[in-house]
Amino acid sequence: MASRLFADFDPVSESQWKMKIQMDLKGADYNQTLVNTTADGIHIKPIYHRDTAPQIQVPSHANDSNDWYVSQKIYGGNATAANKKAIDAIHRGAQGIALLIPHADVDLEELFKDLPQHGIQVHLPFFDLNFIEKVYHLRPQVYVHIDVIHQLARYGNWFVNKDQDLRDYGTFLKKFDRYFSNITVNTSTYQEAGATVVQELAYYLAHLNEYLMAYCDGVSRYGVDLKYAFAKAENTSNKAATKPQKRVNIDTTVGSNYFIEIAKYRVYRILTKTLGDAYGLHLSCYITATPGLRNKSLLDYNVNMLRTTTECMSAVLGGADTVHNLPYDSFFNKENEFGDRIARNQLLILKEEAYLNKVSNAADGAYYINALVKELADKALDVFKSLENSGGFISALFEGTIQRKIKESDRKEREAFDNKEKILVGVNKFPNEAQPLQSSYEILPFQKIETRKTLIAPIVPKRIAEDLEKSKMPKE
Repeated sequence: MASRLFADFDPVSESQWKMKIQMDLKGADYNQTLVNTTADGIHIKPIYHRDTAPQIQVPSHANDSNDWYVSQKIYGGNATAANKKAIDAIHRGAQGIALLIPHADVDLEELFKDLPQHGIQVHLPFFDLNFIEKVYHLRPQVYVHIDVIHQLARYGNWFVNKDQDLRDYGTFLKKFDRYFSNITVNTSTYQEAGATVVQELAYYLAHLNEYLMAYCDGVSRYGVDLKYAFAKAENTSNKAATKPQKRVNIDTTVGSNYFIEIAKYRVYRILTKTLGDAYGLHLSCYITATPGLRNKSLLDYNVNMLRTTTECMSAVLGGADTVHNLPYDSFFNKENEFGDRIARNQLLILKEEAYLNKVSNAADGAYYINALVKELADKALDVFKSLENSGGFISALFEGTIQRKIKESDRKEREAFDNKEKILVGVNKFPNEAQPLQSSYEILPFQKIETRKTLIAPIVPKRIAEDLEKSKMPKE
């Protein structure tokens, strides 16, 4: 269209809008009446205007397009069953598969049989270089996700010890080429344990910085220098090095605040590039997103489908590269065809019917989103700098600083939930009396407490509604 829409109307400045709002308030205080404050201290205003909107440049997707991939997570403990399920999921519309392989005794040939060469992620909760070597020889195109610092944060112990884990991880990154062996940073535990969005982003940056300090400082004590793998094209005359050999995998969970979550995924890319620039590296990232369990509930559990739909939309509009949806009953039922099908079809509807893969950066130019992006990025950088000045992320874990901060955020969110300031429909407001809790479930839906000796206090996820659900459980 050659002419600008609404060109016949006089522009209205932000100050004029505010004057009109103040008049309509009839003396009421603007800030107290209309400005809300998040747990991160971000002020949500009733109006955002181009007069003061920040200009935000977000780095592009990992694949230089705005498309995103419908994927499905599958437990790979039984190779035959997992293979059958993966093939069925692909036939039903999944474009990728994330295989969680729980141990090294899995028959890999059976597991990978007839699966596509591309679009397969392998997530490992253990670390075995010999096993990874077998995966590489069978499928060098897969993406192996393993994060030794996440192992420490989530479970309280290294796989072996710090030096051994970082040395083996460096070998993994150096030995296997390109995207098979990326640095992976898993931030899901922070979000699901109650971290605010700013904390999640700051801990991501500090978490990633531990890897960069270990492997990209030129004098690595672990015998690995990955600067070449992340080299900026202009820093080398070697044509083979004009494109970085690695990128950063970010494994995330999506929270419930629709617009802030959209902004969060944009900030992930900005912070990744910012940290890379500080090292003189070309750091791009590949973001995998799945709805978190934090706000899911046994009470009126069908509402979980609505929650996961909006959360997947946030991830897509924010720029996630791959989205795995969470079946509405995944935390209280065993894997089942109905739950998996509904979860997959939610994503297919967003992609094939809502055309969320056809719109180029739908959030671009939104004054509200841009304002959120700037505030989240600025606050996350402040927290990150404070962490680094205090000794870094791993040091903060051993001191218990990270755990204390997350517990404090968790406590505040639970208080807001108990006071009905934070609403979960069907849970603490508009409860569905026609769908009572059962006395038992296929899977224990509550936080699992494991007694074991740990180096640090682990960061343990817990759903917001758990305590309320326990109080409503029928007596056997």
